[in-house]
Amino acid sequence: MRRTILSAAAPACLLIGLTPVAAAADAAPAGNASATAAQVTNLVGISTTGATADPNQAGAHAAVINLGGQPALGTGGAQTTEGQSGGALLDTGTALPAQVQVAPWHAAAKGSPSSAKRSSRASAALARLEAPGLAKLGVLASDAQADHQTSQSTALSTSDAVDLSLGDIARIVLLHSEVGSSGKGHSYLVGLSGTQIGTDDQLGKGCALDASGVASLSCLTASGGVANNITSGAAEIIGVKTALGLDPVSAFTTAASSGTGTPSILPSVAATLPSIDTSRALSPAAAPTTANAAALPRTGVAALSMAVSALAALLSGLGLRLLGRRRVAA
Repeated sequence: MRRTILSAAAPACLLIGLTPVAAAADAAPAGNASATAAQVTNLVGISTTGATADPNQAGAHAAVINLGGQPALGTGGAQTTEGQSGGALLDTGTALPAQVQVAPWHAAAKGSPSSAKRSSRASAALARLEAPGLAKLGVLASDAQADHQTSQSTALSTSDAVDLSLGDIARIVLLHSEVGSSGKGHSYLVGLSGTQIGTDDQLGKGCALDASGVASLSCLTASGGVANNITSGAAEIIGVKTALGLDPVSAFTTAASSGTGTPSILPSVAATLPSIDTSRALSPAAAPTTANAAALPRTGVAALSMAVSALAALLSGLGLRLLGRRRVAA
């Protein structure tokens, strides 16, 4: 009797031992982006923006004039819930042939933990001008945006001294820095309709000054890399650092970080059920349909699947044992 039970239970035990455990899914890290046109320590900032998006929420903040970490004269704000906000010290509106804005800013956020995607964006500029179809101008401007999905997050930040577009004829960009989700920062002095002059690759290595260890000046810097599944980068046009580790002055700086998530590994039950016939040939269990596979849990142990499969194997073993005993008796 004991041998009968052990013989019947063997397929179930083997099945349980061979059934893989599903690995838990890891959501992508938060996407973060920040940009600044000019900054003097933490006292004064011009056109500072930031955006973030993570598995739970998204948020953005912008300030054209930043004093002690706070927007001054109503030239900035934050958006920590779904929605948008913005303003300007002066806005002529769209009724005139050309719209002029002084100290415009905007912050927007979208998505919740239950949403498939969360995103945020912030922008600020000392001045903007737009004549539809003719010209578009931004002065001392910065933009930051971030997006998050379970599998991947992205981030992008840019900063410019001047960005002038003359219809479809030409575009002139001065003192530009940017960082994208590739993680490699980039900066250049002049952009003429896509042609970049004075890039960090061309001038960055030789554009530095060290004042006897007291302070150092750097320009056209760019960095980036991947660590702990997070891709991050930074770029800057001008930066001054002191021997005390302070960064008193920086201009047209950008930074961004993002990454990818780890998908869950669904358990695959490779159970084989013996068919009760004279040859006792084994036939593989039918593979689950696409609909059933989609209904499997994405994380944790597939307890129900293992229990059903083990029970099926146990009953099959008992059937084989009883059939064998009947043949011997015959």
